[in-house]
Amino acid sequence: MTRFDVVVRVARLALESSAEGVETLEDSVTKAASAYGLHVDLVVLPEQILLTERSSREVRQAAVVRAAPGIFRLDQVAAIKRFLVQLQRQPIDPDEACRRLDAIAQSKPRWPAWVRILGVALFAAGFAPSVVATWGEAGAAAILGLVIGALVVLTAGRPLEGLVPFFGAFIVTTLALTVMSGLAETTGVTLMVLPALFIVVPGDTLSAAAEELLGGRLTAGAVRLVSGFLTLGLIVIGIVAATGATGNGSALAETLPPPELSFVVVLAGWVVFSVGLVLAFNAEPGALVWLVPGVIGTFLVQQGVTRLAGAVIGTLVAGTVLGACGNLVGAYPQRPPRLILLLGGFFVLTVGGVGVRGATALLGGDIVTGLQNLSDFALQVPTVALAIAAGVIVSNHWVRRQVA
Repeated sequence: MTRFDVVVRVARLALESSAEGVETLEDSVTKAASAYGLHVDLVVLPEQILLTERSSREVRQAAVVRAAPGIFRLDQVAAIKRFLVQLQRQPIDPDEACRRLDAIAQSKPRWPAWVRILGVALFAAGFAPSVVATWGEAGAAAILGLVIGALVVLTAGRPLEGLVPFFGAFIVTTLALTVMSGLAETTGVTLMVLPALFIVVPGDTLSAAAEELLGGRLTAGAVRLVSGFLTLGLIVIGIVAATGATGNGSALAETLPPPELSFVVVLAGWVVFSVGLVLAFNAEPGALVWLVPGVIGTFLVQQGVTRLAGAVIGTLVAGTVLGACGNLVGAYPQRPPRLILLLGGFFVLTVGGVGVRGATALLGGDIVTGLQNLSDFALQVPTVALAIAAGVIVSNHWVRRQVA
């Protein structure tokens, strides 16, 4: 094995976990190359990378890496960071380095399938009180989350994986309209199923696409934007198709009931959400210590500033604080990678669910609510991206001082 083989393996592992954008990928590959004294040029697309090693003006080696980007193996993301930290401290023999990287790539998911399915259910149930603050909504989210969890986990890496947003939306909407029809009639079916579908809603993908576009990575950002809108469309089609198949088209209209859960219960829901995230995304248990404060802190800042200055300013401030804190904490070698630190808060701020609600409300004939949700969606996608990017940029000065 050669030093370039090590860099290629790092690129492949980083690409497989790059659904949140290519910046971290580029940073990981650059660190691996510099540790071996290599100069590597990158051409990065969301699903493939062209790596070329140069000596003066001549290309010495080249490789193309292809992989479907995702974020469901956060244990591998943490393992890559530990490998790179050790590599930068003391170069590792290329043969040994390749063996370690192959072991990371071939490792089994940290949690067994049934635990990951349970994690999706907790993920949904913990998020539900922030959508509709009722016990019925939380209970329905947990049950429907088990269904979505089974689909997500059992189709991972298989040809049907890309169709999970459609089939998942169709199945849980059908269950909501038949088995839980009373609750669906009270709130509208979209609000009822959204927490369970949140695991596949591409709000994070869309905001990452906007961040890439704002950062000048036009090709990667445009491709990711199209992919995000396609996934969003599959979810909407699944919900609408289920209402048509069951003859309940009127259930697409939203009715937000008065909250029956206290603010403390809503905060506790975010703790449950964080536990579910750790299990569903195969994160290491120690990440929970950082996820819970990040998630709750982001939620509190967003809610507090929104009451004072409106939703846009609230999202800007919360996203900036999240980006800065995640960047600063992630700079320490012994702490989780920045992606893990940002992910929980990113879900708090994400806006893909607003897009689903807007589209289904319009198709259900609720023009006012639909247009309002879609306008919020169009405004907040770049807002989230801008806020997190601003937090990272502002904190980079202190990060460089920490590393030094």
